Amino acid sequence: MAAGAMVNSLAGPLLAAEPPVGPATELTPAVATYQRLRFGCSFHFSTPTFTGDDYDTGKAPPTVYDPTHLNVRQWIRVARDLGAKYAVLTAKYMSGFALWDSKGYDYSVARSGNKTDVVAAFVAACNEYGLRPGFYYCILDPHNEGIFDWNAPISDKYFDLIERQVTQLHTLYPDTFYQLFDITWKLNPAQRWELYRLVKQLSPNCIIVMNQGFKQSRVNQGRSCEPASWPTDVINGEDTLPPLEGHDPHIIYDKKQYYMPFETWFPTGPIYPPMPWMHTWFWHPWYRPQSPEVIAEAYRLCMKGNANMLLNMAPDNTGRLPENQVQTFHRVAELIHNPHGCE
Repeated sequence: MAAGAMVNSLAGPLLAAEPPVGPATELTPAVATYQRLRFGCSFHFSTPTFTGDDYDTGKAPPTVYDPTHLNVRQWIRVARDLGAKYAVLTAKYMSGFALWDSKGYDYSVARSGNKTDVVAAFVAACNEYGLRPGFYYCILDPHNEGIFDWNAPISDKYFDLIERQVTQLHTLYPDTFYQLFDITWKLNPAQRWELYRLVKQLSPNCIIVMNQGFKQSRVNQGRSCEPASWPTDVINGEDTLPPLEGHDPHIIYDKKQYYMPFETWFPTGPIYPPMPWMHTWFWHPWYRPQSPEVIAEAYRLCMKGNANMLLNMAPDNTGRLPENQVQTFHRVAELIHNPHGCE
């Protein structure tokens, strides 16, 4: 007992001496790298691509997911040609469907019509084309919660699943550059901190983004961090451009100053008819991308406004980016890289 007491007395100061894990109070090497990259692409691809519902609640069987010509390399090649430096995949969307073979989980590609590990293919393609890979993980999940409720706190059982799956992602695919969590207000502060620390433990240089949501983004434009999105390394602006005066990364949160970049997460799809104040993130048969000029202007405003841009793409139900998107992004590349154009 005496020896145990001595070990505990020594362990206390040693643990206390370790630097705290949390959002940066000044520019760190990891945040500097993120800022230097400036431009990324996200990919919304999951069961909604096949059910036609952006807010798919996970009631369809996993076999509904069945891309016939899956080509993740094509996605990343188009992003590379556009000038993107990092890429983010919807590893698990709100339908609860996992794009990898999640151990001990029965709603994933392993039970679907196409058993390709999309996360593995995505990481491999990013490595091939020189983009930093990242993941999106949605907290809202009617399939696992048993109810569709934007605001209800989650159960301990479901949080255990979240931790297991996030651990899988950052263990099976190590050194992840970027991790986005969506609908984080369903978590309590302790749960958000637990996820933040878990990711930092597994991927120490990972940039963690807690999405503050569409309405909140439109209100504050990155000038402040929402409490329900804390802790986060970056203030995410869902379908929101930086403020006209440009983003000041010196953000005060709870009377303390932090260094927090801003990222515009820009959906390139058309208006989503059931929610006409928002754009669609997923492909539909009626999907038509916004014009190259609109996308290029948003890029220009992000670069001018000291913000990163995360541009969303929507592969179709064959598993490829359709030709109308490819041609749109080729034209966007011409506009943003023209010395007399957007840059």
